[in-house]
Amino acid sequence: MLTAKWQQLSVAFLMLASVIVLAPAAAEAAAPARILLVGDSITVGSVPDTAYRCDLWEALGGAVDFVGTRSEVGDCSAPGFDADHAAQGGITTADWVDDLGPGAFALDYDAALVHIGTNDVNGVNFNWTQAHVDGLELKYRQLIAGLRQNNPNVTVYLAQIIPCSFGANASTGFLGCAITHDGGQDNNGDDVDGINQVWARIAGDSSTANSPIVLVDHRPGFDLSDLKADGVHPNTLGKAKMAAKWAAALDPQLDDEVLLVEPSGRWRIRRPGQADRTFWYGNPTDIPLFGDWDGDGVDTPGAWRPGAGGGYAYLTNTLPPDGQVGVAESSFYFGAPGDAVFVGDWNGDGIDSLGINRNGHIFLTNTNGTDNQAVPTHYDFWFGAPGDRPFGGDPDGDGKDSVVLYRPSNSFVYYTNQTPVGPGPIAQTAASFFFGDPSDRFVVGDWDADSVDTAGVFRGSNTTVYLRNSNDTGEADESYVWGGSTWRPVAGRWKL
Repeated sequence: MLTAKWQQLSVAFLMLASVIVLAPAAAEAAAPARILLVGDSITVGSVPDTAYRCDLWEALGGAVDFVGTRSEVGDCSAPGFDADHAAQGGITTADWVDDLGPGAFALDYDAALVHIGTNDVNGVNFNWTQAHVDGLELKYRQLIAGLRQNNPNVTVYLAQIIPCSFGANASTGFLGCAITHDGGQDNNGDDVDGINQVWARIAGDSSTANSPIVLVDHRPGFDLSDLKADGVHPNTLGKAKMAAKWAAALDPQLDDEVLLVEPSGRWRIRRPGQADRTFWYGNPTDIPLFGDWDGDGVDTPGAWRPGAGGGYAYLTNTLPPDGQVGVAESSFYFGAPGDAVFVGDWNGDGIDSLGINRNGHIFLTNTNGTDNQAVPTHYDFWFGAPGDRPFGGDPDGDGKDSVVLYRPSNSFVYYTNQTPVGPGPIAQTAASFFFGDPSDRFVVGDWDADSVDTAGVFRGSNTTVYLRNSNDTGEADESYVWGGSTWRPVAGRWKL
């Protein structure tokens, strides 16, 4: 039971006096990421072969929208397979830009997967010279510019293309795939850049904060035994390898990700293969928050600042530019000093709001306020014990978040699927499990895009993130080294 002092604070800052709770509007599911598939026959396949597209669809769990100007279902038996693409067998990059490009560039997409260039080697100008490569580079850069034409925030996943088996041919002047792909000397004895070197140069000098270019190297682990007898197209194993590389590269864009916040207030977003995206938001002593405050499917920063007047929240709906300082777009009171604040979508409307844990007493609001006013409490119940660290998450995948608790004393996780309106009932524990070490910094997120939130930890002692894809005791399904020992984790989906 609350003491008189806490009851007064609750009335003043949480507006716990009778609140009319209306049934939330039906939630609209966030639109799946739209992915444009750019390429030649290595992308489209040859009837009935669907190349890597079927394997990629399965690897992504069908949770995306492939877009393009063409569609061949072929031999893919994966349920719901989206056969759209923008690829054509035998096409050169120049012809793709001139012929397929205008229609493809006009589409709406969040990401583009580009694997093209093989026919620049095998179908055009076998008398391979540096001048030929220079001409190709112009078309390659036109392709990147075209992808951004109507989609200035597109993420471009740019392939280092797979090898082919053709060797040098003296009668035609062809140097062989090893050189034309990855560089060497031309028939004049001059150094020549290979196609992959040109693509890597473009990725290095043309990536931007708003439209990053992620270089995806399909060569490691891929050898000539992964090709069909024609020596160019991937066989069953090769297609699976390509799909796995694409899926791994797309993972930060499709799933929830861990972000780290330095003690100074600088935030970091991990971008594999690139430098971290960084920005500043809030004061060093603020509690960092990350949520979808406006229901657009993308999480953005927030900060909660305890003070003499209560707990003060600052939210922005804009991800600050790389290296810049973010500015709050709304601010309001919720909670009191000493509360533990957390984030979730409590009513399934697609918009995140705040919750607080006050020694096991949970208060949740569905409102993100403005004009520095206090916001009401819509749910009031008890769950857990003093000292538990609270998080919002959807452990049962029903589209509504509930409370997940991490108990540092024993590294146990407890969650409930209930959010009682209250005031004052006890929420029932749905399940509990062990994950991590007592000193770990806990996070919750949907790490594999299956609509179920699960556990993750950042371990400062070895600066490693550990993520698990099911809510039960067991080893991490994914881990990677990143960050600094004193950095604090938050989690969410930062980009469509």
